[in-house]
Amino acid sequence: MTFTRKLLGAVCALALLTLCAYLLSNWRTSLIQNMPPSPTTTPSIPPFTDAVKAQLVASHGFSMLISYTARGFEPKTVTVKNGDAIRFTNNSSEDLWVASTGASGSVYPGTDKECGQSSFDTCHVLKHGEFWEFTFTTSGTWSYQNNRDTTMTGTVIVK
Repeated sequence: MTFTRKLLGAVCALALLTLCAYLLSNWRTSLIQNMPPSPTTTPSIPPFTDAVKAQLVASHGFSMLISYTARGFEPKTVTVKNGDAIRFTNNSSEDLWVASTGASGSVYPGTDKECGQSSFDTCHVLKHGEFWEFTFTTSGTWSYQNNRDTTMTGTVIVK
């Protein structure tokens, strides 16, 4: 009689487990099917424009990357060695025009460009996904800004 009771108990337990697994599976399927679709945030890939191709061909490499985002320049302050290049990349939806400001004491030297008072100047707007590289050949602390939004600033320390 005890063997029969044990067998009956095992069959009941198995039946109960099977029922629970079935209900759980149906509940999970129903939950997934009734969930609202989640928003997808696929970042847009910037176009591979002729300007970007030309920048890549002219690039000699860089030792530091500064990203411009909705929060401004990231990182805001960097330290590089004399002769190092920095790549400024526009990862925002706004226009970017990098230019030396002199807020740190003086404007970066050199006026080989007709657009401003310093060679540390893009002299044009960078659209989303575009970049500009500048090689620092003068030691010092150099401040810069986005000429399109002058509240966005940064500092390069060249040793």
